[in-house]
Amino acid sequence: MGSTGYLDLHLKGSVLAGTNPSYILVTYVDSSKTPVTSIKDSLTTSSLAGWQPGTSISNAVFTGSSGITVTLVSVDADGSNPVTKMTVPKDPYVKVFIQKETVSNTPLLVFIGKAVPVGNGISGGSGGCTCYAKTVNFVINPAYVGAQFAAATGIYIDTYSHLAGFLNAQILSSNPNVLTQIINNNDTTGLHVYNGAGGPNSNNGSGPINGNIQISADGNSLSGNISGMQNPNSGAISNSCSCSYTISAIKVK
Repeated sequence: MGSTGYLDLHLKGSVLAGTNPSYILVTYVDSSKTPVTSIKDSLTTSSLAGWQPGTSISNAVFTGSSGITVTLVSVDADGSNPVTKMTVPKDPYVKVFIQKETVSNTPLLVFIGKAVPVGNGISGGSGGCTCYAKTVNFVINPAYVGAQFAAATGIYIDTYSHLAGFLNAQILSSNPNVLTQIINNNDTTGLHVYNGAGGPNSNNGSGPINGNIQISADGNSLSGNISGMQNPNSGAISNSCSCSYTISAIKVK
């Protein structure tokens, strides 16, 4: 299935003498290797000397002993709109998405998993097409359950094209374990994920999709099925491919 993982970013103000205790805990998993490769590292920065909460951030580089780096390209003063990039040795296609916790007593929930295609897809030219597996990680924001905002965001990377995209969904307070009104968003520009060498951003096929994704009763897993989901595609609509997938993910945070 390729690589996956998650970050836990803690931003703290500088203390006297210009030291800054901000750090990023990173877990990187490459399931394409046998045995599976797992890297855990704590990344620190020397780029935030003098920084205090309530001020913006620009080009703060976090590094660790593993060779993994995470750069906060820009973050607004209130912590919103984080633009981030990440590098991992020997993985040229890695992409990263960071979301701010909006309420301290309702931490974000993180699920990492996969989307496995169910048969072949239907192309924009009405013929058949090949669907490819994807790694997909979900972030659930409990503070947005029952709100008009997307309470669930899933970032996926296609294992064939290496293009990224997003699934956004609402969660109703009347049914807090079900992701509903699922939207596929191939246009990653506004979500601060650049597809880089894997190809340009694309909005082909973005829009509502059919499906049912549920969080388990114990809250430790997420699973379901979706259909009518377009593969990321930087070409003509006729080259698009509508696919169905089985989704499965486990909670890691």
